[in-house]
Amino acid sequence: MWFEDAIGRLKAQVTGMREIDGASSLEAAMRGAVATPSLYLIPLTETGRELAHTGPLDQQIAVLFAVLFALDTARSAQGMDVLVELHTHRNQVRAALVGWVPDDETGEPVTFVGGELVQFEGDGRLWWSDEFGFSGYYDRSNP
Repeated sequence: MWFEDAIGRLKAQVTGMREIDGASSLEAAMRGAVATPSLYLIPLTETGRELAHTGPLDQQIAVLFAVLFALDTARSAQGMDVLVELHTHRNQVRAALVGWVPDDETGEPVTFVGGELVQFEGDGRLWWSDEFGFSGYYDRSNP
């Protein structure tokens, strides 16, 4: 499954994290007992589309997922050090995921979609999410 393979890639290629794991949702990741720095892979959406040459029974599935970062901001008042740390970790994650092909049969690589601040409430923790996607695995129905 692509999800487990992606977590394996992150664990192998991203350094400096106390925890790298999957989560069922943004809320599940944020309410858990989180060690910082950490990251969580979260599935966001899967969208099917009919293939013109095969009809509605064969669909190409596009996947959108997030990597949620949790970083400690208590070291400095302005947070510049956490921004540098976030930049480093984001680069490692992009290097691990962008261009990786989760399904060898389709050959569609993962691409970076965007990133955004999720939460920074002054509680000593910054949450940032980067989104990635790939289009390419197929669902073949047998009615």
